[in-house]
Order: sequence, then C-alpha cells, then structure tokens
Amino acid sequence: LVSGDGALPPGRALDLGCGSGRHSIYLAQHGWDVTGVDLVRDAVDSATAKAAAAGVKPRLLQGDVTELGRLGITGPHELIVDAGCFHGLPSKMRDAYVPEVTRLAAPGAVLLILGLAKHPVLKGVKADELRTRFAGWDLVSAQSLAGAEMLRYGDGSPMLRKAFEKGWFDPWRYLLRRAA
Repeated sequence: LVSGDGALPPGRALDLGCGSGRHSIYLAQHGWDVTGVDLVRDAVDSATAKAAAAGVKPRLLQGDVTELGRLGITGPHELIVDAGCFHGLPSKMRDAYVPEVTRLAAPGAVLLILGLAKHPVLKGVKADELRTRFAGWDLVSAQSLAGAEMLRYGDGSPMLRKAFEKGWFDPWRYLLRRAA
C-alpha cells in the first residue's frame, strides 16, 4: 500500500493501536502525515523515542481508539492501519470504534486490519463480522497470513513462534475500502 507498484500516494494516515510505532514510523518515512494512537503510555513513549531516532515526527497520542474525537483527531484520512487492535476489542468497544474510524476516513479510504481470527483469550476478528459492522465499506480482500510471514514475528520469542507454527492464532490481513 505504501511502496512499489500500486502504492497509494502519501496523504494522511491513522495508525490505531500503534504500539511501539513500527507502522507510524514506516509511514512517516514514506511521506505520510501520520497520527498514531495507543492506550498504553509506555508504548507511546517508546514510539516517540523510536520516531525521533529515525528522524521522523508522526503525531503519537495516548488514548482510546474508540474516542478519537475526544483526542482531537480530525479527518479525513486516506489510510487507516490497525495492526492488532480491533481483534482484541470487546463487542461494545467495537460498536464505538467503527463509527469513529468511518467518521475519520476519506471517501475511498483504505483500512488495513491485521488480526487474529482465533485466540485463547481475545475475541478475534473474521471477514463476516467486518462485512456486517463496516457498512459503507467494501471488504476488498481477506488473506490468511498463516505460515512464513507470521513466523518472522516470532523470531524473538520461542513461545510466540511455537504458537504461530501450531496455528493457534489464525492471523489474517483484511483490506477494506470506504465507498466513495
């Protein structure tokens, strides 16, 4: 979505559940005006330090992804990235998340959700739920990430690597596009 053939032209991006800033920093390095949000203060502090070390300045905020308006975030955004946030939200929070994301999305915006379809604790996320919840959006693709792509996330943790190898989490990449 960000580099190579078919890349989106840089614009405004929103990184929901930005964690330590990996995606926010990457987007900023590729010319995007990025706002990252995470509930965990330590994660935002880490992201801020990593962004400074990388020489980029995404806007990084500590806050709730279901209350983006209260954080002063305004739209429109052409790209919204959720790498592991939505799949952990309970239903009531998902009910608040979807209208907030939709309000901030430009017509034709792209929403990338990386999530686990199953997990021993988290609710998970599946394509049918996204089709139902995200009215006014088209589910462009749903791609299983089981295998080598996810194993690289387990490089630092033998337990995480084992979980991916055994297929305990069933990771997916969902790409949605808001109706124009």
